Amino acid sequence: MSEQIFPGPYQMVKIDGSKVRSLRESKGLTQLYIATVVGVTTDTISRWENKRYPSIKEENAHKLAEALEVPLEQILEKEEEPASLDDTPAITASQPKIPRSNRILLWLLALSVVLLLPFIWYSFKQPAPITIFAIRLLPPHIPAGQPFPVVIQVTTKQQGPFSLILKEMLPEGCEPIVSAPPFTSFDKKNGSLKWISRTTGLTTTFVYLAKKLGNESGAAHDAPLRFNGSVTLRDKKSSETTIAGSLILPLAEYHWADANRDSRVEDAEILAVYDTFSALDNIKYDWQKVDEIWSGDGYYWDEGKQEYIVVGK
Repeated sequence: MSEQIFPGPYQMVKIDGSKVRSLRESKGLTQLYIATVVGVTTDTISRWENKRYPSIKEENAHKLAEALEVPLEQILEKEEEPASLDDTPAITASQPKIPRSNRILLWLLALSVVLLLPFIWYSFKQPAPITIFAIRLLPPHIPAGQPFPVVIQVTTKQQGPFSLILKEMLPEGCEPIVSAPPFTSFDKKNGSLKWISRTTGLTTTFVYLAKKLGNESGAAHDAPLRFNGSVTLRDKKSSETTIAGSLILPLAEYHWADANRDSRVEDAEILAVYDTFSALDNIKYDWQKVDEIWSGDGYYWDEGKQEYIVVGK
């Protein structure tokens, strides 16, 4: 009796159905064409593509790859790599329970933070005090009895509107004549000038004319005049600064435009005067005398007439 041989089990492989469909459609092939090449029905091809039969005979898989004109490996489903040791979740020891007293302390700390949040928010919300800077511009010298200009420039880093108070202490024996903007008050007793003003720009200019009266008995003829003042800016917090710049004004019988005291007003000097003291236009200052001295050959101070006499006119 001869021995009967039974065929062994078929070798099965897993294919990637979505990749099979993608390859077929990209090459413009129909399910009928693929089914004819492999030797199966179009319904089988549809099931393979929809992953209803994830495993097929290895023989059919080779035919399918040939029909798609790709290597077999390109349509096989890739097996997931085993997780490495680094991917294995770490085994952590159970955390010890926090003692009741510590839990109460943590709750108190959290409550404190919640209660402090509004104060922290309010502190950061409040705008910082506005930075202000004030500078005084004085002529190089002046004679007693003659008007002289003073310019004060107040600068802020933020644009207004802001309210401010400017205080200027005139030296002893001086009195104001006119100012722009007009000063709010003048205390003759202590020589205090005050302005209350509203500014909308980054720089506000104050200008005034003053005059040094005749020397009092016993006073030094050439004692310099000393100025001081301050500016207070009203915002969320009052910001105050001392007026910087020129503080001392010497007395000399030369015109205040004659910086080098050579009894002439030269081109460079008159240009500097018009540039530095241009704010005098706000009080309609009469530049005629300055222009006459500049146009002439020189000048001198007439003590009796208490005025400058132009030479060469």
